[in-house]
Amino acid sequence: MKLLYVTTHQIHNLTPLYRALTKKKELEFKAIYWQNISTNHHDLEFNKTINFEVDPFSGHKYQCLFNDEKNFYDYGFFFQLKLIPRLIKLLVSEKFDVVVFHSYRIPHILGAIISKIIGKKTIMRSISYNIGNRSLIKKSLRYLYYRFSNLFFDNFWTIHELNVSFFENFNVKKNKLTFIDHCQGEYKSMIENDPSLLLCKDDFCKKYDLPPNKKFILFAGRFIERKNPKILIEAFHEANLNNDWFLIMAGNGKFEKDLKLFAEKNKLKNLKFFDFQSQKKIISFFKNSEILVVPSGLGDTHGNIAAEGIQFGCALILSNMVGLYPECSKEEIGLVFDITKKNQLISHLKLLCNNDDLLNRFQNNAFKYGKHKTPENAADLIIKSLKL
Repeated sequence: MKLLYVTTHQIHNLTPLYRALTKKKELEFKAIYWQNISTNHHDLEFNKTINFEVDPFSGHKYQCLFNDEKNFYDYGFFFQLKLIPRLIKLLVSEKFDVVVFHSYRIPHILGAIISKIIGKKTIMRSISYNIGNRSLIKKSLRYLYYRFSNLFFDNFWTIHELNVSFFENFNVKKNKLTFIDHCQGEYKSMIENDPSLLLCKDDFCKKYDLPPNKKFILFAGRFIERKNPKILIEAFHEANLNNDWFLIMAGNGKFEKDLKLFAEKNKLKNLKFFDFQSQKKIISFFKNSEILVVPSGLGDTHGNIAAEGIQFGCALILSNMVGLYPECSKEEIGLVFDITKKNQLISHLKLLCNNDDLLNRFQNNAFKYGKHKTPENAADLIIKSLKL
């Protein structure tokens, strides 16, 4: 069986899955990318040139519909118009059995229609959920768009409870839903290839000039509205934790200056800022942190960083806008707070930082649950779903 996976660009947490699928003898796999994004590319939300240090092309077959290398993502309307004929031409000329479209973008819906016309099986992979306040007009248009689009898909891959509800809200029947865990990183192979990536605490603290006698709380991501870092730094300040606890803020973005000014103004000593950390560098931050906080506002549809941190045994504190939050509670891997109630976040910080038994239980559960978040596990689920 030949499977095509159509997506916008080389997404760093998906290329490991493509490599895992390519190793499956039962499947012939090929990724179709809209565009060719440079490994060193400018990220508008980080507001800098970054490199995830994940090989975007090795270990799998692929084709870029536009092959000229770009240093930024292009999702523009006119680019999509130019893309549509190329995608349709590929689908008509390529020999394949199944096609997966990653997200409900217009070229993908048109591609699904063409694929159905020529008799191919179609699958939608969207990590969306359906929470948040919207106007009646937006709700109506959203409902019509998704419900129409869903007519052209045979199967839908889900990643968590909120994602299941999202599909069901737009008239997808349960028998068309298949759970395919959303893998995060290929840390096992990275560490096997370079054990020096996994630093012990003393070496980690020496390398990054951190106090070795502290316990670390980690935020890693973009300093923007959607990731909502300000609520964490304020809550950390107001929680007035004992001197054992230290906050690491790793990332960049439009609020970086404001966050640093807040820390300076309030004389926060147990705090240090770091720039964006690649997939290789972030390993030791996860390994040596006790708690990972993901305080995102609406739009953080899965909480990728949470799915990465638990692989190293980080206990979680998530907002109720992070897609993974129901699983966080059910699997007892951390605590959830209402994004409108900073006092809840403050209480959760105090609770975990003062209750070693609870913290250890969350960490152990997180490490066990994190074993599901690997590309190998996701590839196995895909092979099973395709009955190969």
